[in-house]
Amino acid sequence: MSDVAGADGGRRLRVDLDVDPTGDGGCPIVSEAESAAEVTVNAVGDECVADVTTPGGDVRRGTGEVDEDCLCHAFARLGYAPHFRRVEDETILVTAYVDDRDAVRRLVEELRAVVDRVRLVRLAVVEGPDATEQVTFDLSALTPKQRRGLELAVVRGYFDDDRDVRLSELADELGISKSALSQRLRTAQAKLVTDVFDGAERPNPS
Repeated sequence: MSDVAGADGGRRLRVDLDVDPTGDGGCPIVSEAESAAEVTVNAVGDECVADVTTPGGDVRRGTGEVDEDCLCHAFARLGYAPHFRRVEDETILVTAYVDDRDAVRRLVEELRAVVDRVRLVRLAVVEGPDATEQVTFDLSALTPKQRRGLELAVVRGYFDDDRDVRLSELADELGISKSALSQRLRTAQAKLVTDVFDGAERPNPS
C-alpha cells in the first residue's frame, strides 16, 4: 500500500502515461504483441521477462536485456514502481504513484530521455490508507493541441510557485504565439475543472 498511498497513508498523485518505447525492438513488453490486455514484467539481473496477454487471451513471453535505457530503470532511478496496465498498438499505458507535481515533471523528463514518446493521460489525487481518489484530471478529454500545451507547461514547471520559465518560451517551443498558448491553457484548465465539478455533482448510481 505504501506505493499507492504513501507509507503514512498521506496524499499522493496517480499518474497515467502513454509510453512508446524506442523502435529498436528491445522492449519485451511490445516485442511479442502489438496489443495486450494484461502485462506482467519481471526483471532479474541482466534479463527482463514480460508475459503479455493478448486481447484474444493468448499469453506470450518476451525477453530482453536490461540496461540503463530500459523503461523500468527510468522509474527505478526516481524510486517509483511502474504498473503496466495494457498495450494498444505498441503504446504502453503505465501507472505510477508519485509524491507531487515536481515528481511528475522529473518522471516525464526521465522517460523522454529513453523512449520515443511520453504523453500524460490522467492525473488523480489519492489520499488515505485506502488510496481513495479525491480529484481526477482526465487529459484524454482535451484536444491534442490543448494536451500538448498543458503537458509542456507542467513538465517545464510553468505552474510552480517558483517557476523560472516564461509563457513566451513555451510558445516558442510549440511554434505558436504567446496569446495562442495562453488561450489554449485557459481552455484546457477550464475543461479539466468543469469535468471535476461535474463528476462531483453526479449522483452515486448505488
